Amino acid sequence: MLAAATANSVYVHETPPEVLNPLAVVVMRESTVSYATGALAVDEVELPIAVVGGIEQDDAISGLRVTCRQAIEADPTLKGTVIRAWPTGHRNWRNITGAGGIQLLYVELVLEILM
Repeated sequence: MLAAATANSVYVHETPPEVLNPLAVVVMRESTVSYATGALAVDEVELPIAVVGGIEQDDAISGLRVTCRQAIEADPTLKGTVIRAWPTGHRNWRNITGAGGIQLLYVELVLEILM
């Protein structure tokens, strides 16, 4: 879904990869899982999606984050895989050093998911 929203112009990783190349979108591992909070057998999950770019690509990263947010808001069931998902905000702008010493910047788009 995110690959389609970005017109396949960036790497979209379904799980955190060993090596990142900018620009990329990475579905991270869940931050928290609360069992049966919405209703019996309905779990609530906080799932960060990292948007990664080069160290000086703040605008491109922000634009990609907005694109991902809009794609999720357009289909809150994530193609029928969850009851509802919605972006609640973004957090953790970070500078990191990647493989080979490449300097990266990323931010996490935070999703709350009922499943």
